[in-house]
This record gives sequence, C-alpha cells and structure tokens, in this order.
Amino acid sequence: MRRVSAVLCHILLLALLLLAAPRAWAEGPAVTTAVVRVHEREVYVVRVPRAGQSPQDRARLAGKVLEAVLEEGEESEARVERQGATAVVFVGKSPVLTLTDDDAAAAGDATLDVHAAGIATRLTEGLRTERKRSAIATTVFSISLLVFSALIAFLLLRRVGEVGGKVRAWVQKHPDRIPALHLGKIEVVSKRAVRGVLSIALVVGHRIAQVAIVYGWVLVALSLFESTRAYTERLTGFVLTPLSALLGRVGSALPLLVVTGVAVLALGVVVRFTGLFFGSIARGETKVGWLPLDLAEPTSVLARAGLVVVGLILAAPLITGSDEGALSRAGVAALVAIGLACTPVLASVAAGIPQVFGRRLRPGDHVEVGGLAGRVRRVTLLEVELEDRFACELRVPHLLLLARTTRVLGNAELVSAEVSVDPRAPQTVAHDALMAAARTISARAKVELLSLDHAAARYRVTCEAGAGSLAGAIADALAKEGIGLGAASG
Repeated sequence: MRRVSAVLCHILLLALLLLAAPRAWAEGPAVTTAVVRVHEREVYVVRVPRAGQSPQDRARLAGKVLEAVLEEGEESEARVERQGATAVVFVGKSPVLTLTDDDAAAAGDATLDVHAAGIATRLTEGLRTERKRSAIATTVFSISLLVFSALIAFLLLRRVGEVGGKVRAWVQKHPDRIPALHLGKIEVVSKRAVRGVLSIALVVGHRIAQVAIVYGWVLVALSLFESTRAYTERLTGFVLTPLSALLGRVGSALPLLVVTGVAVLALGVVVRFTGLFFGSIARGETKVGWLPLDLAEPTSVLARAGLVVVGLILAAPLITGSDEGALSRAGVAALVAIGLACTPVLASVAAGIPQVFGRRLRPGDHVEVGGLAGRVRRVTLLEVELEDRFACELRVPHLLLLARTTRVLGNAELVSAEVSVDPRAPQTVAHDALMAAARTISARAKVELLSLDHAAARYRVTCEAGAGSLAGAIADALAKEGIGLGAASG
C-alpha cells in the first residue's frame, strides 16, 4: 500500500513538471536592468537589450559619454534627434543613448518621442545639478588651496627673513673671515669692499626673494578661480615676457659679456697695481729718480683716473670692433655722467695740478688764504691742508685759491705788536730801538708809524715768530734807550 502511494506521488510530481516546463521555455531567461547615473544621480534605467548589447553594456557606454561631457566642462544640454525608427539622445555632439519602441514599451511610455523627451529632460537636469555641485566643490577646494598657499607663502617669507638676518649677522660678527679678492699676489678687491658688496647683495637678494614669493602666491591665487584666471595670463605676460626677452638678448650677447668682464677685470688689476706702485713710492719703499716722494700720491690719482677714462673710451671699440653699439654709447654716457657729476671736483683738480706739480705751496710754509692763516701740512690735488695756531686742521679747496689772494708768509708765521711811545722822545731813536728789538726775534722785521699826536706816537712792529717774545723785546729796548710809553689809543 505504501509502495502504491509513493509511486502515485512521483507520477503526480512528474506531471506537474511536464505542465510547467513549456511556460518557462516560452518566457525565456529572466530580464535584468541597468541604471545610467550622472555622478550619484539616477537619470535613466535601461530595461531591454539592443543590437546585441545588454542593458548593462548600454548603461556603461552611456555613463562613459556623460563622464566625458562633464570633463569637457561645456554648458551643453540634452536633445533628441529622430533617426528612422530610433531616437538618439545627444548631449552636445556626443550621442548618449539610442532608443527604440521596445525601450518606450518597457518604460510604460505611450510613444518613443515622449520616452526620449523625458530622458533628455532628466539628463539636462542631472548634468546641471552635477555641474553646480562640481562648481561648489571646486570653489571650496580653491579657497582651501588659497588659504593653504597663503600660509606657505607666509612661512617662506618668514624663513627667508630669518636666513637673511642670520647671514647678515654672521657677516657683521665675523668681518675678518671674509677674504679679499686676489689675482696672484695682487689684491684686486679689498676685504672692506667685498664686505660692502656682500652686504648689498644680501639685502637685494632678500628683497628679490620676498618679491618672488609674493609674486608666485599672487599667480597661484589668481589661477585658482575662473573669474581671475585671465589676469594670471596678463600678469605673467607683463612680467615674464620682458624678462624672457631680456634673457634672450643676454644669452645672445654672452660672449661679448664674457670678454667685457675679462677686460674690466684686467683694468681693475692695472689700476690696483698702479695704486700700489705709487703708494710704495710715497712710503719710500720704491725709489725712482723721476718722481719725488711728495708728488707720488697725486700722480697716482691722476694715473688711475686716466686709466679708467682710457678704458671707457677705448675698451668698447676694441671689444666690439666698432665705434657704434650699446657698449660704446654706454662708455660715452658714463664719461659724460662722471664729468657732469664731478664738475666741481674736476675743476678743483685742474686748479690744483699747477699748485702740486709747480710746488707753489710747500709743506711747512705759513700762508694766509681768504682770512684763513696757518701752516701748510699737505697739498693734494683737491685742497690745501693747513694747521692753525691752535693745531686745528683747515682744508682750503683749490677753487678758493683762484678767487682769493694767497699770501705766502714763509717758513714761520708773522707776529705783530702795536706800541704807543712818548711823542716827546726822539722818534728816530724810538724807531731804531723798535727795529733792533724785532731783529732779536727774526731777521725779517718791519716797523711802521701808524699815527703821531700830542698823546703818543703809535707804532706797529711785525716780524717772524721766533723763540723769544716780541712784546718783551720791545719793552727791554725802550727801557734801554730811556724812552717812555705814551697814552694808549682811546
């Protein structure tokens, strides 16, 4: 009985399977769908295959096209073009989806045109939303980069300032560790000059670095935003175009610059050697028969100035092979500028050449120039250095000597004394006594009768300063002759 029941159950199950199999074969395999998205926004669901492409393939291709459109950044909208029995949805010039009546039927739309128009609308809205989201994200990111770059620029400015300050402090603290520039055994540039150039270079380099950092940050800041990106190109062209042109011209003139640098170095060596040579003559280390020691220093100044002038005039034609050109014009302009700037100095030098080489004034002479009196200490090309009776230094330019009378007193200064003598005494005796008193001080003496009246005979006695006192000698001489003093002038 149990066996009969089991057999009947198996027969019934087999009959059910046979009845269900034809329906399953008629329906075919299960249909799958795929979603087309713009970023995270769903814009269309592909439900049916087409031309051998599954819904997944059609959705994947559509997604790639939309990504490409978004990357291009064009503000294009979706549109529909009918091509026979199909409708193609375009975004700009790029086809996104090709739709058929099967797509419209699967989506439940009445016609293909209605179905395609709805897809185009959803695509346009999705693209617009994605572009807005991307613009907001880009703006936020640009602002973040702007703040971050400003922080980096500030830190760089601070770091450059710290490094520049440390280097300048080290130079000021260790001036002896900065060497002079030598060419062999000849010192071309002294330590002090090297320190000065280095200090100036540090200050200029510090400022250039700061300007470069600020300029770079401005370029970065302007390039971050679409509205200011055009100003970046203008600013770059305004600064870099002339700079690149200048670098191009410098590059083309590089051989000439090298030759010019060598010529300048050679001229500097010759000028330095000339200064050392005449300096050794002035110190007595080198003896030449044609130049006295006291003329060595002014001759050195003239010789070095002449070398510089000759270098400026002749160097350009020798280097370039032509009297025309920028270098020649630069040499002439430099000479004209030096001449205009140094007109008073050059005029004083021109007036001082006869004084120095003609030896009109010698060290040790006592002179009077324009109310100034003193002993000549030194005569240079620019001025005469005097020392007054209080050992103060007086400097008289040679230009003043052209406009004022110079009184050369000799090796000793003149001293004068005025004395009033009794008018009843023999004035010839008084005059001789005063002359004898002056000659006890110096062989050069002069006695002048200034006035004579009932009260006194007034004399001025002048002689070179000596070891004795003129006033004391006058008093002794008058007392020896028994001549009394007269009334002082009121």
